[in-house]
Parts: sequence; structure tokens; C-alpha cells
Amino acid sequence: MPLMYGYPEPKFYRLHKFALQLHKSRELREKFKEDPESVMNQFNLSDEEKELVKSQDPIKMFHAGISPYAIFYIVWEGYGLITRPVQEQMLYNRLKEKR
Repeated sequence: MPLMYGYPEPKFYRLHKFALQLHKSRELREKFKEDPESVMNQFNLSDEEKELVKSQDPIKMFHAGISPYAIFYIVWEGYGLITRPVQEQMLYNRLKEKR
């Protein structure tokens, strides 16, 4: 069965808005890397949303109903994984451990 993504959960609206702003603003990404908690508070993220962001787990986020684009913006751009070698990325290490 193919994996399909529908519309985002309305309860995660703030998280999607946060992710889009993170994608658009280099300044916000730098601030997020220095102090993620204050940036999440700036966007009034709920505790559930904060836990998803802190987990840096794209699979967990996807299953919670977060848009794949938002996941990319948060995990790879927000946490800076896009600039690191693949061997340092969490998802790569998790998949490697399963083998």
C-alpha cells in the first residue's frame, strides 16, 4: 500500500506556519540553531508540537500528520542537517542500525 499524505491536521497549524517561516528566513534558522526553545515559544507552539520538533524524527512527524515539506524545513534546514555529511544525519544512522 503506497504511503499517501492528506491535508495537515488543523491542530498543527502553528507548527506548519513555523516551518514555513524557518524555510524563508536565514536569520530565523540561525536563531533556531542557537536557541530552539525561544523560537518555538515565539510561534506559540503547543507542548505536543515542541516535542515533535525536538524529536528531529521525520517518521514520527509524518505519522503525526505533519506535511513532508514542513518536516524538511524543520529537520534538515532548521537543525542544519542539510549541510552535514549523510553519515552524521540521524535518519541515516537509524536505518543503518536496523540492518
